[in-house]
Amino acid sequence: MRGILIGFVLLLVSCIPAVAQNSGWIGVSIEDQKDRGAIVRRVEPNSPAEKAGLKEGDVIVEFNKEEVLGVQQLTRLVRETPVGRTVDVKIRRENRDETLKVTTEGGPDLRGRFELTLPNVQVLTDRIARDMPRVQINAVYVRDGIRVEQMTDQLRDFFGVFSNNGVLVTSVDSGSPAEKAGLKAGDVITSVDGKNIQSPGDFGRELRAGSKPTLKIIRDKQEREIKID
Repeated sequence: MRGILIGFVLLLVSCIPAVAQNSGWIGVSIEDQKDRGAIVRRVEPNSPAEKAGLKEGDVIVEFNKEEVLGVQQLTRLVRETPVGRTVDVKIRRENRDETLKVTTEGGPDLRGRFELTLPNVQVLTDRIARDMPRVQINAVYVRDGIRVEQMTDQLRDFFGVFSNNGVLVTSVDSGSPAEKAGLKAGDVITSVDGKNIQSPGDFGRELRAGSKPTLKIIRDKQEREIKID
């Protein structure tokens, strides 16, 4: 099992509605990749994506006839699609393109549950469950054993991030340089080598392969630095 995972009651979905309950939802967990498109990491059971035939490992390259550049753009496209609309979703599976018909549904209501998952152990953090009213996650990035996700205003308030900077660390691979340096799930990375981080894409660009970056993080609402060797 990869590192320590912070999960959310309904795992990642590509388009949890940001405000309006009639925003579209298809029920996939997606990640950016090196090329254009977004790779599917999980398909929610009985979701629009599963009903349409989407599978883990598929790469979404077009949504509603618009080219998909990455996670954030796809998230926006799905969220802006009205509930009940059927759209073409072009995927790449085993080096072949295929177009599926996906009908959006209303997004699930994630009210205040935030779980910390350890190997063979699941701990529901009471404080987070009590204090966090809603979780909205739009983007994911994995680099050098570190998995980060897009922050929301609620998450910034909860973790004590008083700026637009920061990505949330949701897992750190066991035995990776990041884990050895002390990085933990639940940390918020606000800068890499002095450059502000506002999105998973920023994190991926600044955390260059082979580098030994200095990360500025917020943990327990206090700022500190971690040097990864």
